[in-house]
Amino acid sequence: MSARVLIPPFGPEARRVLARALAGGDLMTYPTETSYALGGNALDETLCARIRALKGRPAEKALLLLVAGAEAAERLARDLHPGARALMARFWPGPLTLVFRASPNLAPHLADERGTVALRASPHPVVRELLEIGGVPLIGTSANRSGEPPLLTAPGVLAAFGEAVALAIDGGAAPGGAPSTLLDTTVLPFRLLRAGALHKSRIQAVLVETCVEAVPE
Repeated sequence: MSARVLIPPFGPEARRVLARALAGGDLMTYPTETSYALGGNALDETLCARIRALKGRPAEKALLLLVAGAEAAERLARDLHPGARALMARFWPGPLTLVFRASPNLAPHLADERGTVALRASPHPVVRELLEIGGVPLIGTSANRSGEPPLLTAPGVLAAFGEAVALAIDGGAAPGGAPSTLLDTTVLPFRLLRAGALHKSRIQAVLVETCVEAVPE
């Protein structure tokens, strides 16, 4: 069966469809500020396993989660360093993914083998509306097979993944560009894991003023 396609803005019926898809663990694709994501309800363990299999992503490698903001991070993570809180206050929503120690209450399938979880707050209006509709964190992994470039359109995702996708949100072509900057906040100083759209110098500037021991090299 072909995927259902929704185009924002969403009316009441579309919002009901989205709520059912999120509650039911349907595999979805939706735009972010750089590319399309292959995702849905991150709390659904079966959905996460399906996405890993489709992407060819190792099971021990955790999926990035999209959240509404710092309040959600406080629920999903533990031992948040003051420097991490300063970065969230300054750069979320935005192109900064932060790695935290996973909360003991976090579903086990969401943490990696180190017991950490990667979180980001996206400014994209579709993502933010999905978070509001579903009330759950979203899977934020890019829509592509491992080693291939991220896909930038909903039709491109459907062509690549076919009937595996139950619902596609077509928000037009995504702009592409650098991915989010990935920063590990579980070590001191913080460790830059991936250079991205947010330059390291801007992170350093915030931490020099707030938590100098966390400034990444």
